[in-house]
Amino acid sequence: MRSHVTIILSTFLAVVTTACSTMTVTADHDSQVDFGSYTSFTLFERPAKERRGPQMSDLVDGRIAASVAADLSSKGLASKAPSNADILVTFYTAVSRRVVVNGGGWYGYRWRYWGSGMTYVNSYPEGTLVIDIIDRRTRELVWRGVGAGAFSKMNPADEQVGKKVARVLRDYPPSR
Repeated sequence: MRSHVTIILSTFLAVVTTACSTMTVTADHDSQVDFGSYTSFTLFERPAKERRGPQMSDLVDGRIAASVAADLSSKGLASKAPSNADILVTFYTAVSRRVVVNGGGWYGYRWRYWGSGMTYVNSYPEGTLVIDIIDRRTRELVWRGVGAGAFSKMNPADEQVGKKVARVLRDYPPSR
């Protein structure tokens, strides 16, 4: 009986560990832009018709906005009105379902029993965070950071959101 409990717990831990997503961060920028000339920013809200779905909730969007503003302020940029800011910063999230299949493919005598392996399927939401930085004067995208697999919960806590935003913005401004 004890071996059954051990097998079940081991399988459960393997499924949970595999199911936990890790965020992959990528960033790209316009190499012709002097990012040192940017001293101010404003958070720019996309018009409703440009929103992509499905999204995280408006509460999570508020947490992301606050974290982006705090991170950029800590890098020396001042928050200003849209007409006076050097850069416009916008973000969005995209949510999809991730399915993880774990299982054994054995058939035979194992642990004193004949049988085949069991397959476990786990599904959870996976959110991607995209942060765009646009030059206000030219209205051109100059930097984009993407955190693929940033969120595995639809309601992440403030602290988790702050860590994910900081990781995406880690490479802003880009080094030459």
